[in-house]
Amino acid sequence: MTFFSLLSMALLCPLACASTSPPQAYASTREALADLDEFGALLIRAGLPPELLPSGRELSPEQARQLRLQLHLYPLHPPKPVEHGPWTVADVLLLDVTLKSNPISRAELGRRIQEFTPLLVLRPDGYLAEALTGKAERCVGPVEVKDNTYRSGIYELGTFYKLDENNQPQPVSVGGQSAAPR
Repeated sequence: MTFFSLLSMALLCPLACASTSPPQAYASTREALADLDEFGALLIRAGLPPELLPSGRELSPEQARQLRLQLHLYPLHPPKPVEHGPWTVADVLLLDVTLKSNPISRAELGRRIQEFTPLLVLRPDGYLAEALTGKAERCVGPVEVKDNTYRSGIYELGTFYKLDENNQPQPVSVGGQSAAPR
């Protein structure tokens, strides 16, 4: 090859390579994430794969039942501790929708998610963590079965807590229900 043919290949190849269409292997994931709202973000933080996110402006009781089933099945590997808080919040919200006779708007679900911002949950690894992010706030000790419940001292898996004026977590009722332990 001559110098000029090598030079022309070097100059043309990046243009030719850049003009090829991007791979479509993650098209469904990109599409699901493009329309992500607060509720979808919560489900992803809870461990639901993006391709299982629901679409539409409302969530029907049947869709909520299906999502709860999927959340209880995914991940099939041991869940990450950081997923437990969002999983607990999602489970409570989805259970509430399943008990209603009418669909609920995604905007209303997004509003309800904000109510969980100041709350903490006990993670299976013994940390009290932010309910929406799963971020560990403080270690309270190992989780054990006591009185047929998963506990770490006075804290119980599936219960929401809010810090009081002395910075001590106190149990709170959320929508009159508590989430089932994971």
